[in-house]
Amino acid sequence: MSLFKKTSYLLALLVTNVLAGESDPEAVELLRKSESLMRSSSTVAEYRVDIVRPDWQRSMSFRSHDDMQGNRFRMEILSPRKTKGTVFLKVDNTLSMYLPKLERRINISPAMMQDPWMGSDFNNQDLLETDSLIDNYTHRIIERKGTGDQAVITIESTPSPTATVTWKRLHQKIRADGMPLALEYQCNKRASRRMVFDHIQEMAGRTIPTRWTMTPMDDEGKRTVITLTTIEFNVSLDDTLFTPEVRGARSGP
Repeated sequence: MSLFKKTSYLLALLVTNVLAGESDPEAVELLRKSESLMRSSSTVAEYRVDIVRPDWQRSMSFRSHDDMQGNRFRMEILSPRKTKGTVFLKVDNTLSMYLPKLERRINISPAMMQDPWMGSDFNNQDLLETDSLIDNYTHRIIERKGTGDQAVITIESTPSPTATVTWKRLHQKIRADGMPLALEYQCNKRASRRMVFDHIQEMAGRTIPTRWTMTPMDDEGKRTVITLTTIEFNVSLDDTLFTPEVRGARSGP
């Protein structure tokens, strides 16, 4: 094969890969590193949520059981009393809600995915996309500042052609050691909301951010702050946890 033909072949292959939406391996590796820092095969955690508005503020708390390997999670509201015992359950790609007062389970339909979750700046789609932000997008590094483990790397993520997702583009800032710093959700060419990870400290043997603040870019004075209060990694989880009628669920021994 002549040099011209070889060059033409390589260019064609490169264009094909770009059009197919292949990710930058370094970007994917960094995203996986960040995911493994924040999650484990099975994780139990409790959180405080503060929903802030210009004229009021409301707090709540919940416990989550995250079965990463089984692609499922359970989230149970612990307070306030009015919503205590409400369970959000994700199994595979189905999201449902269990209302204890009505003893009724409701599947959350596609039409409800953009609804605010518990009146916060998160929505139901965020719960469903927890396990798909890496696999449903293609990723490339667009900026790098600094060197070594403290370098801050910006990754641009765009939806794969077959993915059913909400956002046109994500910009994620992650330190080279895997520490997440910020995540911007974009519609069209501007950010719609931004999540910042801070209050980095050691919990359960890992150094992780313990506060996540979601701020809508178009609504001044609004934000939702999630604060991690307790966490356990690689915990034994009983299958009955993922039956919504099971209330007050805790981790195994």
